[in-house]
Amino acid sequence: MGAVVLGALGALGALGALGALAVIGGGVALGCSAVSERQAAPEGGAGKSAQAATSAAPSGSTGAGASAGEAASTAGAEVVPVAMRATSATAQASAGAMAAVGGEPAGAGAGAAGQGAAGQGAVGQGAVGQGAAGQGAAGAGAARTPGGAGAGATSAGDAFYEGIEKGASTPRPEDGPYARFFAALRDLEQGRRKSHVRVMWLGDSHGASDFWSGALRSELQKKFGVAGPGFVHLGYSAYRHDGVKHGVGGKWRMRPKGPSTSVKTGDGVFGLGGILFIPEGGSMAQLSLTEPVPTAKATFDVCYRLTAPQDQVQVTVTGLPPVMVKATPDEPPGAVRHLVLTGDATATLSVSVAGGVPELCGAVIEADAKERPGVVLDTLGINGARFGTPLAWNEASWAAELARRAPSLVVLEYGTNEAGDFAANPAMYGRQMTQVLARIRRVHPEVECLALAPTDRNDTPDRTPLVRDAIKDAARTNGCGFWDTYERMGGKGSISAWGREKPPRAAKDGVHLASRGYRELGTKLAEDVLRGYRP
Repeated sequence: MGAVVLGALGALGALGALGALAVIGGGVALGCSAVSERQAAPEGGAGKSAQAATSAAPSGSTGAGASAGEAASTAGAEVVPVAMRATSATAQASAGAMAAVGGEPAGAGAGAAGQGAAGQGAVGQGAVGQGAAGQGAAGAGAARTPGGAGAGATSAGDAFYEGIEKGASTPRPEDGPYARFFAALRDLEQGRRKSHVRVMWLGDSHGASDFWSGALRSELQKKFGVAGPGFVHLGYSAYRHDGVKHGVGGKWRMRPKGPSTSVKTGDGVFGLGGILFIPEGGSMAQLSLTEPVPTAKATFDVCYRLTAPQDQVQVTVTGLPPVMVKATPDEPPGAVRHLVLTGDATATLSVSVAGGVPELCGAVIEADAKERPGVVLDTLGINGARFGTPLAWNEASWAAELARRAPSLVVLEYGTNEAGDFAANPAMYGRQMTQVLARIRRVHPEVECLALAPTDRNDTPDRTPLVRDAIKDAARTNGCGFWDTYERMGGKGSISAWGREKPPRAAKDGVHLASRGYRELGTKLAEDVLRGYRP
């Protein structure tokens, strides 16, 4: 399915009355009345009815294209409705080399991107989509030494430093597993870098609440520049994220129904965050920043998937004309697509269903790097997730989304749920971690990685250290940094001690932490990682 992007005059079918739009994460709730034909959608959601705001962390378990309409363009909106707006030559090569959405990458094992063969899914074609697999395919699971890329990695040349002026820093050997990440931060701090430095956090419910990852983001942004919250889910009611007011109105369902699964579900295409949210009827989702960015403008990158001719999504950024994306039969069904708008940094992003059953795969909000680049951390935590969770996603589709983000550092925060899987050999988790990294490095060979040990938990006193050791060994094998969360908490029995404190740093369930505990871990993590950093 392609997408026709209509300007402010695009006809919008009657949506029916929207119920009160509960705002998750603070602020008053918003409501919206019906939108009639040819009437622009409300900017930011007008309305007076309200529900009580909530900001509880997710109640997750352990265990189990076309071009934009002229109206929008002439209004100053940067509209890029393409599925791939690659941020480096690496991303472009990967996008062309990976197989179409819904397919599998070619090659032995899990397959690897080859020489960047361009297909019809290349940048600018509007869909993640028909590119042929590259010719240098290799098996998954290739380990990487600290100084180089794993086998089968796509050659990117100097693309890792795309957006940096000549004279960029050379990674320093003494920086160890963070050499390239520190070089990117150094260039940012000294004004040589013209693009954001991005960090990607993959993990379980410890990360999903964004207390732990949010504290790391905050510390990095204090030192190197605020650039926004990064990836945020759309339509997720049981969700919170630092720096974002999240509104959800109407009924939504998620796909896969159990997003933490390690078994491939359907076509495995779930966007960057591993979850699709599907609105029903006149449902709406809204996002706005509660923590300001230092730029007047911000970019709003909305990810969506259209699977039928009647699918329509309306996207509104306060101060810009509404933009409607509509399915057309000129592209293959199920393509993951993106609409990128540049608007005022104080604007509210509103996304609503205007027809059919479209699927939303989140949004990215960033400060305008042209004004001032900084640090962005994408939190991709899923309640109940394990190392096997991202391995169940369609590799080609997720690789295309990863290519858009081009992280300099990937944080792997798994292991707490694995500690409860008593029948499994902990050595398996080291192999799965290597497989996850192989997928990532087929897209970005030079990316640095940081593996976190699991937290202590009451019901796995003897198994948690075994899982920790497996992750530590895999980190060493793959040239990653390693941070021993378990020991930093105090080792065996520490979660019980944290739970007895007043106020407590751990939750009563003996598995999760309280926000205070997560924040403390995030601050300590930042301190330990940056201890070796030198300008």
